[in-house]
Amino acid sequence: MDWLRIAHLRCIRSADLRLGSGLVWIAGANGAGKTTLLEAVYLLDRGRTFRGRRSGPVTTRGEAATAVAGGVRDSERIRQYRWSSKAGSRDGLGPPFSRFVGASSFSIVDGDPALRRRFLDWSLFHVEPDARSLWTKLRRLQRQRNAWLASGGRGRAVWDAPYAEALAGVWARRTAFVTRIDAAFRALTADLLPVGALSVGWRWTGQDRDLSALLETQRAGDLERGHTFLSPSRGDLVFRSNGTPWSGSRGENKLAGMLLQLAIQGVVTEATGVRQVVLLDDPYAEVSRAYVAPVIQAWAGAAEQVIVTSLERPPDDLAAALDPMVFHVEQGDFLRA
Repeated sequence: MDWLRIAHLRCIRSADLRLGSGLVWIAGANGAGKTTLLEAVYLLDRGRTFRGRRSGPVTTRGEAATAVAGGVRDSERIRQYRWSSKAGSRDGLGPPFSRFVGASSFSIVDGDPALRRRFLDWSLFHVEPDARSLWTKLRRLQRQRNAWLASGGRGRAVWDAPYAEALAGVWARRTAFVTRIDAAFRALTADLLPVGALSVGWRWTGQDRDLSALLETQRAGDLERGHTFLSPSRGDLVFRSNGTPWSGSRGENKLAGMLLQLAIQGVVTEATGVRQVVLLDDPYAEVSRAYVAPVIQAWAGAAEQVIVTSLERPPDDLAAALDPMVFHVEQGDFLRA
């Protein structure tokens, strides 16, 4: 992110920042506007917020609309993006350029499995674009089979074979992708996680079974339910330490979540050649400072740019190693520190 202009986004009434490259550090109190700056970058990239509906309207109270513009370095040129609340979508060409690593990164490890599946599939689609069409095909077949079940399942089970084939394809892509992630995740956690090396794998209902035969055995239950039980939502990531299922403290889970995203970023970069802009929101929350600095340094080596928000300025050892551009924010106003 080379430059960023924000008008009327939550507590930021107006901001015009030159962000340069490398590590950018945004320091300030809670509610000052740190995360809102990350939200502005995300809006430019995805055309939507990462906060969710409960966060309320994005436009500053009393103003008519929000506008965000920015320039993202792409090889030797700056690619421009714009987003406005009136349009409701971004204006700019190019693939997604950012990865948001939130303060709730622990949720990737110990949160709802649905979150992990969405997180995994979003990254998989970047590495294998044709996986999205396979996933879409599976959803279509699932709707058709469910409609057949809801109508009483009369006649031959014509949807079972194509549904089983598509489901096996989706699960195979997920399994292969997680296998690629695992090697990098083991190495990162061995060096940067207090508990040592962790592995990650993909586990799903029907693993090592003939899915067509399994659908047949489950058909009576599916008819009673009116929908297909065996679906892409029956899988989950599994974390292990020395072969044993692992669950850590909140701080350990957050670190593991950040390192998992870093491992995935390595796979995405290897497959696409794209180094992303990484948005690290309050990485020090609930985690010892001694463990966070090496993670930030690892992200800085893997990403095109890292924008970090924190209550405090960067620690001296990190500042000496990475020479960050530092801003201090108060009530939506950004000052170069």
